[in-house]
Amino acid sequence: MSILTRNTARWTFRTLRPTIPFRSTSLTRTYSISANSPLAEHFKVNGDRLWEDIHYTAQWSAPSPGGITRLCADENDKKARDWFREQVLALGADYKFNATGTQFALVTGEDNSIPPIAMGSHLDSVATGGKFDGPLGVIGGLEVLRSMQEQGVKTRAPLVLINWTNEEGARFFPPLGSSSVYAGQNTVEAAHASTSNDHSGLTMGGELTKIGYVGDGPNAFEEFPISAHSEIHVEQATDLEKAGKPVGWVEGWQGMTWYSLHLKGEDGHANTYPMYGRRDTLVGAANIITAVHELAYKHNGRSTVTNILSGPWGACNIQSSTKVSFCLMNWEATGLEDMGADIEKQIKGVASRHGLEL
Repeated sequence: MSILTRNTARWTFRTLRPTIPFRSTSLTRTYSISANSPLAEHFKVNGDRLWEDIHYTAQWSAPSPGGITRLCADENDKKARDWFREQVLALGADYKFNATGTQFALVTGEDNSIPPIAMGSHLDSVATGGKFDGPLGVIGGLEVLRSMQEQGVKTRAPLVLINWTNEEGARFFPPLGSSSVYAGQNTVEAAHASTSNDHSGLTMGGELTKIGYVGDGPNAFEEFPISAHSEIHVEQATDLEKAGKPVGWVEGWQGMTWYSLHLKGEDGHANTYPMYGRRDTLVGAANIITAVHELAYKHNGRSTVTNILSGPWGACNIQSSTKVSFCLMNWEATGLEDMGADIEKQIKGVASRHGLEL
């Protein structure tokens, strides 16, 4: 695109036939599930221990009223990662972490020629995030492994518990910092070059190196294929709560597109410059922000403006440089494309009306 930077993550699903060699075995089998084992039939996790661990790990946070702030590759994230390593090694798991910091804890099954079934999420958080958003998926998986070991339960396939890196993109852009590499949608080099959202110039690779979490574990699916991946996650809205339901099953996910827009105008003194003819980038950005918000209703999707940075700073300055970031989401690929085409047309119109460069 010529007018703005766009990053797109579209989720597509296809049936995978297990033909990738794994541990020198060609995988051409039909999977079956059996829950008839007496041990499995009565299997339960220790809910009290899970609750305690989630609250224990919540101590590793920057000051964050009402939540936790444990951003990717900061010192608190290192403490959570170190704790994870200690817990899985205590279980005898085969532990590794890869070049983008993602941690893997592999537990053998009855048939280790089968690619492992994965559980996991992320231990880092968004700013002022809830203590369950991410950690529940990792620590919940840890509790499954602990309880299985204590109760003598063994699965047919091996299991792997994963703590993904920068999944939410709260500190470094773009999000899906490690999982996108694993899925073949990004490279380690590009992930390492992801820059900090606070415009400090820090990179994900540099900060992971600083805390000692650039490793030699598997980076991509081809290196370490899995049979499936499950994640238990706290509800991020109130639908279940309103319906009085304890749990729900995710039926799909939305495609997402991230935009980074830079508007350039002209400096001027607010007290003397006529209203007509101003090239005020903040006014243009305000029009675009409203358009982004309305776009979701028009196309039955989601849209959120996430960041704005404007200058020059001062009490009487017409703004000549404004940067805006936003994301669009839709259940359908065509819907996402339509939203993108619509907002790009509107952005060009705003720029033309206000004499702005893009």
